[in-house]
Amino acid sequence: MHFKRRRLLSAAAGGFLGAGLATPRIWASAPTKMYEGKLLVTLQLDGGADVTQLCDPKKNTRGEPIINHWAESREPGVVGNLQYAPIADNERLFKRFGRDMLVINGVDSQTNSHETGKLYNWTGANAEGAPSLTALHAANAAAERPLSYSVFGGMSRTAGIISYNRLDNLEHLRTLSKPGVNPWDGHARRPDAEISMARQWVVDDVNYLLTQPGLSARERAHIARFSRAREGRAGLEVLAEIIPPEEQLMRREDFNVGGQNLSSDLKQQMQGALLVFKSGLGASADMALNGFDSHENHDAVSEALFGHLTEALFFFWDYAEELGLADRIVMVIGTDFGRTNFYNDGNGKDHWPIGSYMIIEKDAPWGNRVVGLTDDLHFAQPIDARTLRSSKTGVRLTPAHVNLALRHYLGMDTFADDMGHRLRDTELLPFFDTFI
Repeated sequence: MHFKRRRLLSAAAGGFLGAGLATPRIWASAPTKMYEGKLLVTLQLDGGADVTQLCDPKKNTRGEPIINHWAESREPGVVGNLQYAPIADNERLFKRFGRDMLVINGVDSQTNSHETGKLYNWTGANAEGAPSLTALHAANAAAERPLSYSVFGGMSRTAGIISYNRLDNLEHLRTLSKPGVNPWDGHARRPDAEISMARQWVVDDVNYLLTQPGLSARERAHIARFSRAREGRAGLEVLAEIIPPEEQLMRREDFNVGGQNLSSDLKQQMQGALLVFKSGLGASADMALNGFDSHENHDAVSEALFGHLTEALFFFWDYAEELGLADRIVMVIGTDFGRTNFYNDGNGKDHWPIGSYMIIEKDAPWGNRVVGLTDDLHFAQPIDARTLRSSKTGVRLTPAHVNLALRHYLGMDTFADDMGHRLRDTELLPFFDTFI
């Protein structure tokens, strides 16, 4: 029986794709330290959001197909140095967050493929094998925390540097926090003595595995990461205590636009991510708002989703303030790619490689700024790598430039390089330099 336990544990440990130095003997009572550093959140506008109806507004050009119906009667709105499309609740969005926002326009994802676009936008590489921004941040800043990298939606890639936790809803978080208790009545599943004995078996097996000859540093890290995840149980109990009662949990929202049913659990994702952060168990989280692949009925779908985005962002930052987390968060909003600069026969818009990012941080010194640019027909234009101004001989922005700048800003570019994930042939652009 003991041999079977060891085989099971060995297989489970091998499934954790961690990396790092060899780890010493594992003890059952290792303390879980709360993470108190910078928090990174990514929000994927899934399906390819039309940024000309958000942060890179385009009017119509005489003699060219109509880009936006709103531009037939309205002008782009302006808040500070930022422009926005006058649809949905965009005015309210930019008035609230504009001073804390960096808009990066004219980012060429160089693809019309959803999967490649998401991969490129969140890893900086357009082929498999690179970690996401959130995975890098979690591995660099808080690799020892049990829920260092939490995925509530969107695209997650670890490239073997850390494991992640996919969390669908807050009820699951509560169950995860207290696995020895029945969620329906609060009673223990097993006597305390049995649970204690089982935990000791795991500790003994981990220590046995670590004494085996010929283990590589990577194999030792796999085993150690598995053990550390189990040692985080005390921390998970902290999370259980701060999860609100059921009636205060956010729920999925359903709405109908032009006869098309849409659904979103974005606020639920946001609440979960913020509660994990509050517990001190995590440093990164991925979230997503789905439904932007609007090949038909584009304006109605886009307006409804952008309106919901504004409402959700207000909820997120208000809740972050309530939990005392707002000063630590960097939020990166991106998408697969953009939508075409014309409508198709179904009054929709198809795939277009040019998109944007919006980055929000409370009281950011680099806020209220736009970098990158597109022309009147939403074609990306090159910019000077030093001044970030228009330049015919300059750099054409790609997601690699954005990812590299964020890596540098969050202090993990050297870590990424050391882990073998350098973004080669990519200039470090001064997006976050306030003198530009």
